[in-house]
Amino acid sequence: MRIWGVARSISRPVRERLQRLEEGQSAGRVLAVFDRACDLITDDGDVVALVVPQVGNGPLNVVVDDTARYFAGIVPGTRVSLEKGRLWVGELAVDLTSAAVWDPRPDWDALRARRDAIAPQVSLLRALCLREAPTGSLLALLADTLTPTRVVLSTAQKAAQALQAGRAGDLERLREGAARLAGLGSGLTPAGDDFLTGAMLRAWLDHPTPRALCSTMVEVTAPRTTTLSAAFLRAAARGECNAPWHTLLAALSKGVEAAITAAVQEVLTHGATSGADALAGFLYLA
Repeated sequence: MRIWGVARSISRPVRERLQRLEEGQSAGRVLAVFDRACDLITDDGDVVALVVPQVGNGPLNVVVDDTARYFAGIVPGTRVSLEKGRLWVGELAVDLTSAAVWDPRPDWDALRARRDAIAPQVSLLRALCLREAPTGSLLALLADTLTPTRVVLSTAQKAAQALQAGRAGDLERLREGAARLAGLGSGLTPAGDDFLTGAMLRAWLDHPTPRALCSTMVEVTAPRTTTLSAAFLRAAARGECNAPWHTLLAALSKGVEAAITAAVQEVLTHGATSGADALAGFLYLA
C-alpha cells in the first residue's frame, strides 16, 4: 500500500543534490531506520535524512510531517528514487514540491565580523557547558582538574592537544589529532567526530583560513568513521550545522545571557552526549 508524506522543509544542499538526479532513475537505498529518522544514501554516496519535525532542520535533513508512522515498514536496503517532485522510499512517497528551503550555513561573514564582540561570551558559554555537562561527555576535557581515567577521554585529550597545535599552524599535528579523534567512541556519530564537528564550527567563526583547515581535517577523518558520521563531518567542513547551532551562534552574537543559556540547553539535547561533545570541540579549540 502506498503511503503519502509531505516535506515541510529541506536543506538547501540536499535539494541541490536531489535536483541533479534523473527523474525515475534509482537514486540510492535506505542506509538505516530509527524512530525519528530514516537515513538514505544516494548512489553518489551522499546521505539524506528523512526526519520527524521534532528533530528539525539540519544539513542532511528533509523534515516530513508525521513521519514516525511512515518508517515502520521501511528496512535498510530499500531502493530510493525520485519522480515528479516526489522522493520514493519503497512504498513511501514524500512530496518535496512545497518544502521550504533551509540553508544550513550560518552567515559566517556577519558572525566573523562580530567575533570580537562574541569573544567575551565564550567564558559564559564555557561555564554553562561545564555546569550542564552530561556524564561521560568530552566536556570533561575543559575541566581544570581533569585526570583522565577512561581510555576514550585519555585518547581524546592527547588528540585535542595535537589538534590545537594544528590549528596554530602545525599541519602534521593537525592531521595527527584529527586521525586520533576520528571514529573515537561508540554510536552512529562517535564522540570524537562530534568534537571535530564543534572544532570546525569554531574555525569558521574565528580561524584565519577555515576552509583550508577544515578541508585538511575532513580529508583525514571521513575515511575513518561511519558513513553517517562522515557525512556530518563533511557538512561541518563546509560550515554547515543544525538549527540549534544557528540559534546558539546568533545568541552569542547578541550577547544576551538568557538566550545563550536556552541555546546551550537546546544543543545539549542532541543525542546522549553528541551535542555536549560538539560543544567541547568548539570551546577547546580557542
